[in-house]
Formats: sequence, C-alpha cells, structure tokens
Amino acid sequence: MDSETPAVDPPKGVGATVGTQVRRLRTFRDLSLTELSRLSGVSRATLSGIESGRGNPTIETISAIAVALRLPLGDLLVDLAPQRPVLRRGTASPEKSKQELLERIGAGGLSEIWRVRVTQVGWRIDSPAHSKGTIERITVLHGVLRVGPVDAPVELSQGDFVTFSADVDHFYEAVQPDVDAVLVMTYPAAP
Repeated sequence: MDSETPAVDPPKGVGATVGTQVRRLRTFRDLSLTELSRLSGVSRATLSGIESGRGNPTIETISAIAVALRLPLGDLLVDLAPQRPVLRRGTASPEKSKQELLERIGAGGLSEIWRVRVTQVGWRIDSPAHSKGTIERITVLHGVLRVGPVDAPVELSQGDFVTFSADVDHFYEAVQPDVDAVLVMTYPAAP
C-alpha cells in the first residue's frame, strides 16, 4: 500500500456484528451464499454486503435470514463469542438472598452442564479446541481454579465466573485442593 492510499477501517457496530454472525452461522450450517439466498429470499449480493459488514440491513432482512438459519432474530444481533475471557468476580454474601444474572445464553445452540472437581493442587486437565463457536462458562463453587485459553487463562476463586471461546486449546488447573466448579458448554445449533 502506498503512502497516499487511505487505510480502510474495519466495519464496526451492529452491521458488523450481524455480518459476522450471519457468516459464522451460515458456514457452520455448511450453506453457500446462494443457498442462504434461496432459503431467505434475500439476494446473494445483499447477503455478501451484510457478511462483509458494509451492508445496512433492515430488520425485515435480518429476520428473513434468522428464519432461514432457524435462529431467533436476537442471535444475529449479538456476537455471543467473547474475544477474550470475560471474568465476573464473586460478590459478597447477601444478608438474606440475592439473585445475580451472570450471563444469558442464546437459543441458537445446544448447552451441556458439567460439574468439574479437581482434588490435587497442580493437577491440570488439558482440552483440545472444540467445534467453532463453542463457548464455556464456569463458576467456581469451592477452591481456586486457573482456567481458559492456553494463551489467556484466568484465575477464579469461590464465586467467580468466566466466559470464554472454547474453540481453541484450553485447560483447567487446580490452584488449591478440592476445587469444585460448574461448567456450562454451549455449542452452535446443529445444521
């Protein structure tokens, strides 16, 4: 690129998010642009513009695409895959009771709930990357756990919560004995 060619900023905002989600979910379902166009009634050129993040789709267009992908409309408006782990520290005990929303899980996938227990300090469970778009959410009930992508782990204490993309190599390692945690793993909906 020569010095007189202006840099092009990457797309941002809702249009970019919709484009990313449409491309990710279309690819996951192994659909071509032509096939998604046929299913949604949205032209191939319009879909290409949306996926590039440069389009400005109407709510009707986004809705038609969501129906064709068999997803709720909201799943195309929000990128559910965090770019890096999102950590929520535990809060103080309430005087009587407290309800705290840790995260909303989109309806466009399959979720599994796991209990993870590691008794020995330093014991590490290595996990290879899961399928594209898989997200893990972990709350530590007891102990201290180091967890997350190999290149960006976080340390969780009792009550802490983390969300991360699990489509990369990741691990779980006890920092204190007798770790007890709950893991919710969400996969994109099957095609």
